[in-house]
Amino acid sequence: MLKNSYHDSQEASGRYLRIILKELSELKLPYTPIAYSVWYEYASGQNSDLNKEIQAARKNKELIDYQKVLEWFRHHVSDRQCLNTEEQTKKAGSLLDGMTSRLTKAGNHMGEQSNQLKTHIEDLNNASSEPDIKNICRDIVVQTQGIIDNNTELKNNIHSTIKELNELKLELKNLREAAKTDMLTGLLNRRGFEDAVELPMKEARQETTPLTLIIADIDRFKRINDTYGHLTGDNVLKLISKLLQKHIKGKDIAGRFGGEEFIMALPETKMDGGFALAEQIRTSLETMRWQSKSSGKDMGAITISMGVAQFIPGEDLNTFVARADKALYTAKEKGRNRTCTHNGKEVISP
Repeated sequence: MLKNSYHDSQEASGRYLRIILKELSELKLPYTPIAYSVWYEYASGQNSDLNKEIQAARKNKELIDYQKVLEWFRHHVSDRQCLNTEEQTKKAGSLLDGMTSRLTKAGNHMGEQSNQLKTHIEDLNNASSEPDIKNICRDIVVQTQGIIDNNTELKNNIHSTIKELNELKLELKNLREAAKTDMLTGLLNRRGFEDAVELPMKEARQETTPLTLIIADIDRFKRINDTYGHLTGDNVLKLISKLLQKHIKGKDIAGRFGGEEFIMALPETKMDGGFALAEQIRTSLETMRWQSKSSGKDMGAITISMGVAQFIPGEDLNTFVARADKALYTAKEKGRNRTCTHNGKEVISP
């Protein structure tokens, strides 16, 4: 997610690494990518707003726990992707403005040189002595060479600008992808999912092809974090993400909707197909046995509750998601580790 944001040398990044590991250890924070990202920004001093907040928290002897780190990450690190994109867009605009200016200047200059050549040709037609003819021919040669040199310089400038624009185009593409990706799991984040589901919803409206949504929430996830630590909790999120990716296929879209909640869009899939997939995922997870890497303790089974809804023509994404979420809420109320559906009118609990 933070690709192309850091350009520190190996020596500098190694120095930051030692600082980060020491401070995370002293604060008893997990060595997660999110915590490391926040502290890298802090140690490298490249994020003044973040540094002020951390320094103020330390000065006031506030509790710096993982939840606080997550807040700093969302406010100061994740949001920087949007700023980076804006900066690169401005840079691209500046390059294009520069190219336009150079082309305009070159065009004006070539117009002036063309007029001078016309004058020389008229002078040549009117010349009567050999010395005058030689001088005029020499001026024509010099003028022509000037045009060639200016065109060569312009060509080189344009090639250089095009190269920079292509590099910026690649950077912007990476930044756009990073801004839509959940750093921890590699799935789409909420913003990325909402963008990706636009086309399937458009097709469902226009072609009346089915589209089904699944929302999943890990049962008692807070207890996992509280009992085994946030690092174990993060590992659970990553492994469940892989489980979702293993079960979806083709045009299906999966994302992390926030916290321990996941979402899947299944184009060309009816409610019964979505329910079947949700049950496959749920029962597959239910049979797994988990063990904490840090403590070696047996964690037993981890379960997940699911809500399923099929798109109804005319509704927007928020309404569609709300129906699936309502089915999920009912699954939680009914005892968790189950899948409920919403048929457009009411929640159906098997």
